[in-house]
Order: sequence, then structure tokens, then C-alpha cells
Amino acid sequence: ACTAKAVRVAGFDTDAARAAILDALTRSGRAMTGEELVDHCQRMGLVPHDARAFGSVFKKLANDKQIVAVGFAARRKGHGTAGARLWRATDGR
Repeated sequence: ACTAKAVRVAGFDTDAARAAILDALTRSGRAMTGEELVDHCQRMGLVPHDARAFGSVFKKLANDKQIVAVGFAARRKGHGTAGARLWRATDGR
């Protein structure tokens, strides 16, 4: 629902967000936190009305086996909430 509203209200481009996340992971050659990847997308102008709209972007990439969660790291945001998930690109299988 959050992503649908982001598309409707803010013109959020989920295809471009998925491409930006894959590009960042591939270029970096390392695992990155979701926070880092969302910040990267936002710097590129992919800004939904609410950053939680990125949740379905990550879910689609993971379901399509384009990214995989490989661990956790300390969060920079979130008022002391649990660790940030680390993602890395896969070979698409």
C-alpha cells in the first residue's frame, strides 16, 4: 500500500529504484545496508513520499533472486531499532 501511494502521489519509479539498487551493489562489489541503498536512490532523485515504500522494492528483488540478505550491521537511523539488513547482488539464479 505504501509503494502504491508513493507511485500515485510522488511518481515513485519502482523499476528505476530496483535498477539503481542493483547497479549500486554491482559497482560496489560488497554487501550494503538497505539504508545505504535507499540513500543512494534518494540521491538519484528516486524519492517516494515515505522511505518505507522501498520495502516492496527490496522484496521484489529478493523474490526474483537478484539480491540476497547476507547479514546485519549497525543502523544509522531508526532510534535504536534492530540491525540493518545487509544485501548483495546475486547472479540472478
